Amino acid sequence: MKRPHLLLLSLVFALLPHQAHSDGFAAKFESDYVLPLVKQSPGGALVIVENGKVVLQQVYGVRNEGESERVTAETLFRIASLSKTFASAAASILIKETPLTWQAPLKSNLAHVKFKEPGYGEQISLKHLMSQSSGLMPHAYTNLIEENMSYRRIVDRLDRVDFVCAPGKCYGYQNVVFSLIADLVESETEFEYTEFVDANLFKPLAMSRASFGHKSFVNDPNHARPHVWTGTRWASVKPTSHYYKVPPAAGVNASISDMREWLLAQLGNNPEVLPVNMLDVMHHGVIRTSRRQAHYPYRAALGNVYYGLGWRVFDYDGARGFVHHGGYVNGMRSAMVFHRQTGTGMVLLTNSEARGMNGLVLDFAAAHVARLTQTPLPLAKR
Repeated sequence: MKRPHLLLLSLVFALLPHQAHSDGFAAKFESDYVLPLVKQSPGGALVIVENGKVVLQQVYGVRNEGESERVTAETLFRIASLSKTFASAAASILIKETPLTWQAPLKSNLAHVKFKEPGYGEQISLKHLMSQSSGLMPHAYTNLIEENMSYRRIVDRLDRVDFVCAPGKCYGYQNVVFSLIADLVESETEFEYTEFVDANLFKPLAMSRASFGHKSFVNDPNHARPHVWTGTRWASVKPTSHYYKVPPAAGVNASISDMREWLLAQLGNNPEVLPVNMLDVMHHGVIRTSRRQAHYPYRAALGNVYYGLGWRVFDYDGARGFVHHGGYVNGMRSAMVFHRQTGTGMVLLTNSEARGMNGLVLDFAAAHVARLTQTPLPLAKR
């Protein structure tokens, strides 16, 4: 798979023992779509899977602008809101192993959580949390996370938040309320949430570099520094700790090697950890959202858009079943998209706020549909 690259950044190809033959889709997608995006960033990492097999894993650039240490397959990135996908899996495992159900009201297990409208509050279920359909005002108290208030103090204020609809009736993206899954794990098991995910997901999936928390990230010698654009150059900044206060929503650190295993598991390659019936539930669209609510650029081929359980779900050019989530935190962006029916997917991690990540997700869907139908695909304009 040796070939020249147009990118001036150093590219290091990680040979994988289970690498499969590609029909050229992965290499062309990288060349036409990924490289124009990652050249905006000091560094990044990519994995592409076709037909359930890894066909390309690539790393780009440096961990810190102005320094020589290269990104490797083991370099840690903050995946931000992609962490929500692990929360969905944790909730699924919790339901499998305890008497909890998706529909059971939270109040029976989380008596300490109060809501402004008790009638609605008593209806909120685990399914509402994971599908972003609690009915509460969108981004309730995300501003207090930004202000570095503790999670417990924020939860104590939920009784001041207005409902905009009945639970289950509308989409409203949350970080704090979503993270009540951690309270449920701790009330129903002997584990803290981070321990539960480590024991039930990270370890069984051999995600050996994955971790939670600010200290785990900054104390690791092989982590990528976040970068922000000054108007003339990328400048590295200190990783902030704010969103680590809500681990289910945004607390995971992972390398591209870890995310390779997460992608393979989501495609059904690890049924001992994530059975197919569990994946079916997580990847099913629950609540309808708009294109703008999902932060997708306009594309005529983009069809129905939903939020599932910790995942976004959309149709593209008549093809159903694309599953995606992205992550954004100060100085870093990530994206993961896949189509389980055909065993194909992608993860891209960057150590900057490179533009076009959500557009790249739709580019992937378009390229995949074109590949399946053998339809020539023009390059997307950026």
